[in-house]
Amino acid sequence: MTEKILQEQLQTHPLKVADVVSYLQQNGWQTVTHPNPRLLVFQGAVDDAGNPIQLILPSQNTFEDSDRLLTKAVNLLAVIADKSPKEIVDLVTQTHAGSTAGS
Repeated sequence: MTEKILQEQLQTHPLKVADVVSYLQQNGWQTVTHPNPRLLVFQGAVDDAGNPIQLILPSQNTFEDSDRLLTKAVNLLAVIADKSPKEIVDLVTQTHAGSTAGS
């Protein structure tokens, strides 16, 4: 069974949308235009059937469903990377810290 992180657990490891966006961009995910400005859509590698994998994020951390969407994103990234959700959270936060170190 694949390990998953729960929405409540993500609150103890707060992620910001900008952190996840930075991680995705640095790992080759491409932005997909979406008509809803409240959503950020990214496309990554293809799945087993050859279809592009899409990941949906909220455009802000303050939306009611932001934590739910971030939790789904972490779990999806964990499966794709064959890592634990905690490892993904650590990678996302390290990526963001590294990208702002020279700022």
